[in-house]
Amino acid sequence: MTYVSPFGDMDTDHDWPDALCLSRAHCVNASEETIGEFYEGTIALIEAGTPQPAFFLARQLAELSLKAFAGPGQNARHDLGKLLKRLQESGDDLFAAGDDRRLVVEFIQDLYDRDPGGDQGRYATTTGGTLSLAKVCCANPKLFHQYVDLLFTYTQGRLASVGQPA
Repeated sequence: MTYVSPFGDMDTDHDWPDALCLSRAHCVNASEETIGEFYEGTIALIEAGTPQPAFFLARQLAELSLKAFAGPGQNARHDLGKLLKRLQESGDDLFAAGDDRRLVVEFIQDLYDRDPGGDQGRYATTTGGTLSLAKVCCANPKLFHQYVDLLFTYTQGRLASVGQPA
C-alpha cells in the first residue's frame, strides 16, 4: 500500500465532502474557532470516559482562553498561574465580582495546581520523569463537564463582546 497523506495543501481543491478544516487561514475568528474546537474535544472526551486527554484538553482550553483575554504579546507559555496573575493585576473582567467568574478562576487555578508545568495529561510521564497526574486519582465527570461548560460559556461571551458597542 502506498502512503497517501490525509492532509490537503492550501492550494489544492478537495473533493472530500466531510473534510476537517485544520487551517485557521479561512476563519472569521481563529481564536474563537480554536477555543470552540478544544471545548468540543474536551466534552467529547469527558463523555467518552477518556480522562487523561480530557484533562489535557481542558487545561489547553483554559490556556487558550486566558491568552485570548490577555491579548497578543504575552510570553507566559503554558503557565496558567502567571497568566491569571497578569490578568488579575491588570484588573481584567475575569476578576470582577460574580460567582461564575469566581468558579472559572478557581477551576483554572485547580488545573494549574495539578499541572503547573503544562505537561501532565500530555504524556505518560512529566518532563521530570514522574508519572503524569500521579497526585490526581480521578475526576467527577459531572463536575468536570460543568466547569468546562462554565469556562467555555464565559470565554465565548467575552470574545463575542469584543468590538461590540457597550
